[in-house]
Amino acid sequence: MTKNVVGLEGSIWSPFKQRPRNGAPSKPSTVHDSSRSRSVPPPAPPSTTLPMPNSTPLGTRTSTTLAAVLTPPQALHRFEQACQRLRWKFLDLEAAYKRALAPAAWTFTPDDAERNFKVDFYEFYAWIEQAIVLLLLVCAVSIPRERTGGTHAYHHNVLRALDEHTNPLHEVLGKGDVNQALWKAKELRNRWKDAAEGRETPPLKMYDLAWIVGEVLRGLENGYTVATSMVAAEEIVVDDAQDGGEGWDWMVEAMDWEA
Repeated sequence: MTKNVVGLEGSIWSPFKQRPRNGAPSKPSTVHDSSRSRSVPPPAPPSTTLPMPNSTPLGTRTSTTLAAVLTPPQALHRFEQACQRLRWKFLDLEAAYKRALAPAAWTFTPDDAERNFKVDFYEFYAWIEQAIVLLLLVCAVSIPRERTGGTHAYHHNVLRALDEHTNPLHEVLGKGDVNQALWKAKELRNRWKDAAEGRETPPLKMYDLAWIVGEVLRGLENGYTVATSMVAAEEIVVDDAQDGGEGWDWMVEAMDWEA
């Protein structure tokens, strides 16, 4: 994850730049070093068991429930907020990856460093999924909660919805490298979700994480273009979509959207 992330030039991932409220996309970022991540933490004990991560965005609900309460412009507004959160987490994820590859510089053991990064990625994927769910809601596509299969089926169905040729997001998220990267990211999320419990999981170096994350972010950027076009076509004013004044509160409400 040290090389430049692909496809982010001119995107919403640009540091210190946010999309203007008139609907025009903003400009992006390349992967860069984060100086604030260089502080050295106290040495960890040789064998530590991490707490189970609070990995999902708080305050979110299943898309079936969200569809009943969010209009397309409100869902688009939340997507913009989720992308701001993703950009923040992305910078942390890259810094964590560097620590995982050279843990001695931060006085971590290799096992502890890799385990922590895997938990970070697990949490990062939760925001990727949340962003996709919000894009789907803009396109009037909801993901029902199945009675059988639990949360695993729900995570699977979010990506399966992009496979539908009638889905407006299919061209940008449901095919090609972006779609492959999404499924690979979900696979890593599934494989690495047990890292916090100290279970054996596939090593980091088996995967091209820069490519996976870069393609996913590029796909979300293109999905954003589709979503803004759909809202504009309906002549809906995005500036009036402020989630009833709740702002960013939906991210921090004490809810578990996977419950």
